[in-house]
Amino acid sequence: QALLDELRAADVHLEVCPDPRPVLDQIRAAYPDIVRAKSSLGSSIQGRTLWMLKVSDNPNVDENEPEVRIDALHHAREPQSMQCSLYFLLWLVEEYGQDPLATYLVETREIYFVPCVNPDGYAYNQQIAPSGGGLWRKNRRNNGGGSFGVDLNRNYPYRWGFDNSGSSSDPNSEVYRGTGAASEPEVAAMVSFLAARDFTTALSVHTYSDLWLSPWGYDSLYT
Repeated sequence: QALLDELRAADVHLEVCPDPRPVLDQIRAAYPDIVRAKSSLGSSIQGRTLWMLKVSDNPNVDENEPEVRIDALHHAREPQSMQCSLYFLLWLVEEYGQDPLATYLVETREIYFVPCVNPDGYAYNQQIAPSGGGLWRKNRRNNGGGSFGVDLNRNYPYRWGFDNSGSSSDPNSEVYRGTGAASEPEVAAMVSFLAARDFTTALSVHTYSDLWLSPWGYDSLYT
């Protein structure tokens, strides 16, 4: 119980800390039978690591089970997205063997967590607003001319640059899509990760509004 209290208390620390490693290491140490040690997907433009954690009943084995991805914090000013994903991770490991749903998910799925896709933007918010409330959204790409940042959520290759409604070619825009598809190392790392796995369920957690969005985003189409 002391460890669980410490993990929950660390949630406050995450508001001003761009590095989730201590919490991920604690979770792994507490539940080694169902949590694989964190691994790197790649680095941000400023050299920070994008960490991934896997939860499953045989976490060190690549089993023939449906794969789930839960990522968060594409947008730096949405730290609650990381907290929400970590709370769900904690629920899975705490309730495994006790709650039927948690047990079912851990035993029949391979669940991959990427709690912070945009560590540079998160660290920048810590720098400019150390008491919280930083509103920087993008990564920290130097676009030149005093402009910084690419909206990582608009940088993925699928239908990149489809129009200027959902994204922008203006580097000063909050939804600037970058100079090319997957131009940002954070997105390139995620694209490689996606290509290496076969995700049947994927949740990309944001905190902009009380919405549940489904593909596709480039047009009003059903999957």
